[in-house]
Amino acid sequence: MRLSIITINKNNSTGLEKTIKSVICQNYTDFEYIVIDGASNDNSVEIIKRFADKIDYWISEPDTGIYNAMNKGIRKAQGDYCLFLNSGDWLISSETLYNVFAELNDLIPSDIYYSDRINSDGTLRKFPEVLSINYLLLYSISHQNSLIRRSLFLEHGFYNENLHICSDTEFFLFEIWKYKSKFTYIKTNISIFDPYGIGSINSPEHRVENLTMYQNVFGELSESIIKYINYCNNPYWRIIETYGNTRLLNILLKSYRFLIIKINKLKRLFTK
Repeated sequence: MRLSIITINKNNSTGLEKTIKSVICQNYTDFEYIVIDGASNDNSVEIIKRFADKIDYWISEPDTGIYNAMNKGIRKAQGDYCLFLNSGDWLISSETLYNVFAELNDLIPSDIYYSDRINSDGTLRKFPEVLSINYLLLYSISHQNSLIRRSLFLEHGFYNENLHICSDTEFFLFEIWKYKSKFTYIKTNISIFDPYGIGSINSPEHRVENLTMYQNVFGELSESIIKYINYCNNPYWRIIETYGNTRLLNILLKSYRFLIIKINKLKRLFTK
């Protein structure tokens, strides 16, 4: 089972060097390494050239965004699975790939393998061992910790380059909803993730892209999907889910309403 590791980069030479070093030190060798640089004007290219003998393919040229760069990597890849390890992310140890594939040898073949995510600040993001459409709608998983069968891109389509933040989430939703692809959880953690990238920012652009993504994936069902997500993100729903119909719940809801009233009064006071 051959792996293609794809690193995209633009003007992040420090993160790129860390990423490259974590890949080339692996004691598992059945993988190819691809680096796609977006015409960086820092010393990223110099770093790539320094490690060029350990990189199977690299290019530095302008691109139209991170998913355009990732698609370039997919088109050059020859492996059975792709791992997207962006600059600034790094494999946990020199034994990471060896441990991953040792675990995969005992598992039934799958379309996408995914593991929990460790952030660069040391926090752990646990993902469910059985992945559901409901979970992907509300939380998603990380491409930095996912091995994706390359043929899925060839058969179902590459990353949507009209999206600039959440195209990887759209891809996962298409795979689980439309194509019924098999997702398998693995216990071996793959990489350390930099949580400060563009895809981690809850910006207005991100929210707009989410709406487009739901329309792309669910079509005429998208309006109902959006209402469901808004319902699930409502603080009342979160409290009810946690505490149920209890006396404590009623107290919490009254406190929440009281705080909202006070906050609204303060807003009106400072906007006069």
